[in-house]
Amino acid sequence: MLTVESGVKFDIELASGPSTGYTWQLQSLPEGVLLLGSDFVQASQAKIGDGGLQVFHLKTQRPGRFRLLFVRKRKWETEPIETKQIDVDAE
Repeated sequence: MLTVESGVKFDIELASGPSTGYTWQLQSLPEGVLLLGSDFVQASQAKIGDGGLQVFHLKTQRPGRFRLLFVRKRKWETEPIETKQIDVDAE
């Protein structure tokens, strides 16, 4: 469970290697949560093809509990190779 302050931006970081074609996607966005954007971040000494972090920038619009479901897949594929569920408690 991730506890955040309602109305304040927070980030979810997931290990990723987009050079393989696989990226994380937010499967569904619950009502009351805004997706502000996402970025891919690599270590400063990373080489071509190295993995990094896919960072999702989010904000809750009200207090409550929210379930975020992320899937890791290629955009053209229907079945993910990995899923992650993150529960968020906004106070």
